[in-house]
Amino acid sequence: MTKQPTEHLRYGSPSAIPAVESRETIDTLLSHRSCRVFLDQPVNDDIKQLLFAAAQSAPSKSNLQQYSFIDVNCSSIREQLIQMFPSIRWALEAPMLIFIIGDTHRTQEINRTKNHTFRWEQTDAFLNAAVDASLALAFMIAAAEGLGIGTCPVSKVRESSEAITKLLNLPRGAFPICACAFGYPQNETQSISPRLPQSVVVHRDTYHPIDFNEIDRYDETYNRVAGPPKARYPEKFGEPNHSTWSDNVARQTAVIERPDFRDMCESQGLFWKQS
Repeated sequence: MTKQPTEHLRYGSPSAIPAVESRETIDTLLSHRSCRVFLDQPVNDDIKQLLFAAAQSAPSKSNLQQYSFIDVNCSSIREQLIQMFPSIRWALEAPMLIFIIGDTHRTQEINRTKNHTFRWEQTDAFLNAAVDASLALAFMIAAAEGLGIGTCPVSKVRESSEAITKLLNLPRGAFPICACAFGYPQNETQSISPRLPQSVVVHRDTYHPIDFNEIDRYDETYNRVAGPPKARYPEKFGEPNHSTWSDNVARQTAVIERPDFRDMCESQGLFWKQS
């Protein structure tokens, strides 16, 4: 049974969101914001166990469950990570640091012990594992935030994929997707980041052409709510007269990032020449 719509700021201004009897889960999802400053308070083992259980409750392609998590507590490993990625020290020093791993290794090992040969098309196999792991992380984030724990995934760790693979001792068939920092927020004053309007993202029946007037309006909304974003790659493209979300999308995707990721995937046995 639905109630009267309520207003929410997910789209940058008060927007009507249909109300339902129980809103706890919906409110947690709609209020998501990345947390980058944590209290010096550990996440205890019972809470961790709950978060991993929530992650494992996510849908999984054919119930293959092709993901793993690495809970990094070792101070030596954390220090090496900080040396690799000093700009995300805040995440690498978080009370709880989890690496999310796409894992076809376990599948292939099960296949081998059952006297079968792993024959899946490699791109599809890679995508299945990546999607499984991403869904599990999303469930884990939602569960954490429902318990008052702040979260922030960081993909920057893929900038040194080979080094991460060695540091975490990943076997063939396993690959890093991202890391995620968890911890109790130091403050809760950060605004909710507005998303693209549904008129841009939700298509009816078929894919529709992009309405760039809507993109322009979103840029204005984003800057009004969150402030102009820091321009990406100013050393390559210069400083813009007016920094916007869409300008940053264009800037970031005009640069080759993580050029060694494909090489890491090949060395991990994820891509190979088809016979």
